Order: sequence, then C-alpha cells, then structure tokens
Amino acid sequence: MTLSTNKAQAIDNMDIGRRTLIAGLIATALPVPALAAVQDDPGANKAVIRQLLEGVQRDGDFDLLERLFAQNYVDHTPFGGFPPDRNGTRQIYRTFRAAFPDWNAEVHFQIAEDDLVSTYKTYHGTHLGPFMGIAATGGATRFNVMDVMRVRNGQITDHWTVADGAGLMAQIKQQN
Repeated sequence: MTLSTNKAQAIDNMDIGRRTLIAGLIATALPVPALAAVQDDPGANKAVIRQLLEGVQRDGDFDLLERLFAQNYVDHTPFGGFPPDRNGTRQIYRTFRAAFPDWNAEVHFQIAEDDLVSTYKTYHGTHLGPFMGIAATGGATRFNVMDVMRVRNGQITDHWTVADGAGLMAQIKQQN
C-alpha cells in the first residue's frame, strides 16, 4: 500500500461526527465577506444581466426592470444628463426603445467575478423615432458599449459604462 492510499483510507474511515465537527469549524472560521462572496454566484449574476438585455432592452418589459434594479441603484456614468438612479435608467431605456423600436444588443463577451458582471456588446437599431432632438432617419445604427454592473441578491445595484455615444450621434446626423 502506498502512502497516498493510506491517507485515502484514513479519510474514508473518519466517523461522521468528526467530519461534521471539521466542517463546522471551517464554516465558522470564514470571515463574513467570504460568506457574502459565496452567495454571489457569477453565473446567476450573468443571467440577471441577460434578462436585462433581452427582457427590458430588447423586448421592452419595464415591469421586469422594476424587479431587476434595486431601489438604491446608482448609475455612476449616466447617459445624456438622465438622473443616475433607477428612474433615470428607465427613462434612458424608454427613449432608446421609442427611437429604435428594434433596439437589441449583440453580446460579444460577458465576464463575471463575485458580484460584478462586465459585458462588451454592440447595440443595433433602426432610427424610427426622434432621438436627442434629431427626427427619425430610418437608418440602421450600431454602437459599442462596455459596461460593468454589480448584482447583489439578484438585483442590479450599480452600473459603470463606456459607450460610443458620439459614434451613434454621428451616424444619425449623417443619415439626416
């Protein structure tokens, strides 16, 4: 018998009481932030952002927005002078959906770590309504966005973004 086999047998022979005691000691020794991090499932957090992209932005389900965004949500980089809260974000999405009824995101990649989800995407839409003072052109538009959202307890609490808003406006003005 090898040393590793002996160790395996010794572990297998532990009685249930000792295993329970060891598991309890490990669990109680974890600091509170570590327990919170365990509760933030990156896969589940990515799914929340996918619901936002598909349900709210693409499909216009604003009841879903109310469930996905926390009451204390903060947009740290708000678009176009909109308020940096949940109401401002609702206004932004309604503005985009009114101007670009087929507005949708092509997700290039999404990365999650702990409670943060980063998404690189290209938004596509046809300019069929007024947008930022410019009448509908009927032209196709696209612009890139890289953002990070914090998800806690299944709700979005924070948002940071870098968006090519200037590129979007240039496309619309050129089509006008």
